[in-house]
Amino acid sequence: MPVVDLNAHPTVKTAYGRWQPLNEPLGVAGFGISAIVCDPGEEFDIEHDETDSGQQEAYVVVAGRATFRIGSEQVEAGPGQVVSAPDPATVRSYGALEPGTRIVCIGAAAGGGDQGYGNWIGDAAES
Repeated sequence: MPVVDLNAHPTVKTAYGRWQPLNEPLGVAGFGISAIVCDPGEEFDIEHDETDSGQQEAYVVVAGRATFRIGSEQVEAGPGQVVSAPDPATVRSYGALEPGTRIVCIGAAAGGGDQGYGNWIGDAAES
């Protein structure tokens, strides 16, 4: 049974933030799962929608506090709280309110199947 310790798992720095790709180490392909680690004031380009992929997304705050903007709504969330973006066309973004904020991001398009979730992290890695 695969187990990933988020405190020890390596991060990949991208223009979209510092990510921990989790699909491969967890052995799952039917949905995307990755974590982002961020600090207040850290700038990264995460505002997006999922119109092209059709993905619905959910975000689980596992450390720190984060602010989320889903469409025109904004909400703060802390450890153990989950925020969702069920409409793929809705623009969403998020950022840290406390140092060491970690958000686990989960997404899938209706219909499922192996869709290469998280592959973009390696493609976006900065050297």
